[in-house]
Amino acid sequence: MRKNLLNLVAVFAILSSVAQTHEDALLFSENAVVGTARSAAISNAFGALGADMSTLSSNPAGLGVYQSYDFAFSINFGGVDMASYYLGNKITNGSGNFNIPSVGLVTPMKSSPTSDWRRTNLGFAYNTTKIFKANTIQSAYNANSSLVDVFYSFADGYMLDDLDPFFELGAFDTDLIDLQVDSNGWIDDGNYFREVQTGQDQFKQTHTFGSMGEFAVSYAGSYMEKLYIGATLGLTSIDYTKKSRYNERNFADTASSVEYFDMYENQFTTGGGINLKLGAIYRASDNLRLGVAWHSPTLNELHDEWEMVLRTQHKDDSTYSYTYTSPYGVYDYTITSPMKVIGSAALILDNIVLSADLEYVDYSTMKIDGDDFDYFNNQQNIIDANYTSVVNGRFGAELNLSPFVLRAGYAQVKNPYSETSNLNTYRDERKSYSFGLGKRNQFSYIDLAYVFSEYSNSESLYNTYFEPAHRVTKTAYNFIFTMGWKF
Repeated sequence: MRKNLLNLVAVFAILSSVAQTHEDALLFSENAVVGTARSAAISNAFGALGADMSTLSSNPAGLGVYQSYDFAFSINFGGVDMASYYLGNKITNGSGNFNIPSVGLVTPMKSSPTSDWRRTNLGFAYNTTKIFKANTIQSAYNANSSLVDVFYSFADGYMLDDLDPFFELGAFDTDLIDLQVDSNGWIDDGNYFREVQTGQDQFKQTHTFGSMGEFAVSYAGSYMEKLYIGATLGLTSIDYTKKSRYNERNFADTASSVEYFDMYENQFTTGGGINLKLGAIYRASDNLRLGVAWHSPTLNELHDEWEMVLRTQHKDDSTYSYTYTSPYGVYDYTITSPMKVIGSAALILDNIVLSADLEYVDYSTMKIDGDDFDYFNNQQNIIDANYTSVVNGRFGAELNLSPFVLRAGYAQVKNPYSETSNLNTYRDERKSYSFGLGKRNQFSYIDLAYVFSEYSNSESLYNTYFEPAHRVTKTAYNFIFTMGWKF
């Protein structure tokens, strides 16, 4: 990667053909267990309660609370409504998804009423930790800048043979930029001009797909029904796809030969990692439980594949068009997510349960690394300078109206950017509201939950250096259904 690309990335957070950035580190580090319907209904404030499949990925000590075999699976239908505010133009769009957020089995290993260690359990679960499904549309008339400006900036000063085949070389091969001719009629290699100067309709649509999940293998025990201790080995999986189409047309520059152009970018990221979770729950009294959990950093080994296609149509001649297809890019790198510490408390009364979790995460400790030392060192410097630590809160309540249980919850996920950072102007807290209903008997249970959340982000069509950031609001909703059997 060349010097100009490195410098621009370091200062302006490029959103172009480069896939491995500090934004990817955040994308794959910022996660939370989707979990079962019971857990989701109280906003996953389950760290001091236990006996739920989601606890294997949050506080594994909760596995020790189980007193029998237990099998449960969940299904989820959800979606995200997006609203983009670009240059005074608002566009709304939505997308839906269906997935399995949680499935697991608990197996008692040992039970002895005469031993201080009354019970030990082994658990296996898969929990979804993030869903990437979204569809964003941005469109407006821009009188100030063009993607061609970005192509030109990246190319200018570099010889033709040195142009990036995943970006500005495509612009040259499709006649969006071209070489200058000096006063002697000689082609001036390294000195370019733009075929499009200013003023045009812009359109961008971005689809994202996939999810993150964790396979949890957990072991926990109960000491005199007062102290529960557990550990989880987590094996993460990542499957992420991003496809975008960018278009410019109706140029104010009437001297330009360009009628319109389209750019298609496809990114495919797969990989996985490993982490360790340790947890404890202490039954301080019949009514009060306290919990604590520690999550090690997750080391993810990632594999990126990407490509770019650029098509340019010129005026007055339907045959005067160009298509450029980049090489197929392949790159392997690592992202290490931050450590987490979770403190929990639950108050258990006759027919009411009140629960709260506080989660500490320091996003400035994220790590990104690959073979290109200079490039990834720049990315790491951006992380160090722009991200901060946060404390996220989750609160929930259950009301037992036998045979039914009513649930509600509230969660708040704080902004991971420092107050001095300008990387994400419109990023704010993510607030979630949840409600649920459950019915349980001796051998089975059914739970339902509805989760609603909203937050804002800054997004750019191409590059914040040429285009001011604009706001995109996201409203997410999920309906979760869980069935379980005890035996």
